Amino acid sequence: MQALRKNPFGILGSILLLLFFTQAASSETVISENSLPADAMIEDFFQGGSGLPVGKIQAVRGETIVFHRELTVGYQARAGLPLYPGDTVSTRNNGRILCRLIDGTIFSLVPGTTLTILQSNYNSARQTSVSFLALKRGDGRFQVATLAEIISHEFKIQTNTTFVQTGDADFIIKARQDSSEIITFEESRLEVTNLAEPEAIFVLSDFQRAVVEDELGPQMLETVAQDAAEKMIAETRLLPQSNLFASSAEKYRAADAAAEALKSGSNAEDYLENPNPKPQGGELKIED
Repeated sequence: MQALRKNPFGILGSILLLLFFTQAASSETVISENSLPADAMIEDFFQGGSGLPVGKIQAVRGETIVFHRELTVGYQARAGLPLYPGDTVSTRNNGRILCRLIDGTIFSLVPGTTLTILQSNYNSARQTSVSFLALKRGDGRFQVATLAEIISHEFKIQTNTTFVQTGDADFIIKARQDSSEIITFEESRLEVTNLAEPEAIFVLSDFQRAVVEDELGPQMLETVAQDAAEKMIAETRLLPQSNLFASSAEKYRAADAAAEALKSGSNAEDYLENPNPKPQGGELKIED
């Protein structure tokens, strides 16, 4: 099964996409697998990054390090700590982490994963939100949903081989040096671009899988069976759960957040009642 459509912006759009991807990939806030400094200091006492917080760590299992833009000092990740623009989250071999962004997006990372928050903005006055992440290696699950009061919402994530954009989806990306595997779950729609062929965009919907490699060629989409989806979701969780497969993306978010809240000592009932709290004050407020 194959779903493919041409970039509506034509040659000019392809050039702009290439420039955009090149600029993002060369940004000092996007780090590669081997670019974390070996002599970086790891501090227990957390110092805030630059600008306003754009997210919050909900739960941590094992060891995970958070770097600000400079990448010279890292901090042990702990539940409740804020995340800032340009922050890089790096899970060690035993590390797992669950985070929430200001736009309501929840993401979880498995061991051996490196992700950078390039951008995450929420403007309640304009009713818009934009998030842009870079997954350089490892596996992550991303639960993206448009808040009720949002008119325009964009969530973008880039790997070494692909660029993904959505407004409402629940999906996993497994990023490797020369390939990216993308798996979608219920109530999802992703627009995916192969960076080797930016003029073509293909679409993934519910329970589909695609592997994007750093070479030209048509993208084949596969259907994901429910038992396989359950297993993939379970692999990204911080805690074992009996409710491995909910009937909607919203239930996924509530169930996962509640379980992680219990792990971190927070009130799980608060998450179930309000899994995506509304930012206040026009721009930003990360609730405790």
